[in-house]
Amino acid sequence: MVDTSQFDGQIDEEFLGEARDTLSGFSILVNNMRSGAQDMEDGLAIMARECSHLRQLAHWANQPLIDLTVRRMESYVEAMTDLMPSHLSDMEVFVFVLESILEGEIDTKTDEGEFVRSLPVPRPADLSDLEHLDIEILLVEPQDISARIFERELQSGGYRVIRTNRSFEALELGVRTKPDMFICAQVLDELSGVDLCRALGAIERTENIPFALLTSYTSGHPALEGLPKSAAIIQKSGNFGDDLASAFQRFRIT
Repeated sequence: MVDTSQFDGQIDEEFLGEARDTLSGFSILVNNMRSGAQDMEDGLAIMARECSHLRQLAHWANQPLIDLTVRRMESYVEAMTDLMPSHLSDMEVFVFVLESILEGEIDTKTDEGEFVRSLPVPRPADLSDLEHLDIEILLVEPQDISARIFERELQSGGYRVIRTNRSFEALELGVRTKPDMFICAQVLDELSGVDLCRALGAIERTENIPFALLTSYTSGHPALEGLPKSAAIIQKSGNFGDDLASAFQRFRIT
């Protein structure tokens, strides 16, 4: 039998070294943006690129807490338009949390649902005087542009969003983080949105979590056959906002 322990140790060492370098670069970038030495638009582009790189590293090295943290960080960076000092402070929080995970100061067996809810989220300007809603939405949408539009719509209402574009990854994230609601596109990859809804409904940990299907099909379309009656339908159209509000009202999500 092949002994993989040495190889696994090498992966960990390489990951730690590269992750620490990336986080050090983040800290320098944030300081330069705060002082004006770094152009804000270029700085955000660098942040987005480095977040993507770090999440790939975390996936490769099987670091789930870092993966969750960087997902939230990516979402935050993408939502930033008018950059404020509080945004840069939140970036420093992300870096601190990631460094704490790397140094073993955060238990990797912590409750991942509670952990992800503790991370900073973008606060829309019109909600600056309100407490951010402690409601977590798992958004499953394979089209990047559509996903960003839907994500910003949710964030503008004050909701926390974690996003994925793969059905099996959605299953994993759903079980790990137990969001307050799933919003899932019908057209995905190996599984359809209907398949995913039925799968989540068959898992004890996620069976009672509200599910909304994001689709261009209307109710009764053959593609939606088998969709549980408990699921809501949100149209991928100009009715998105109204359908979303109706789904939240139906599931008593406020």
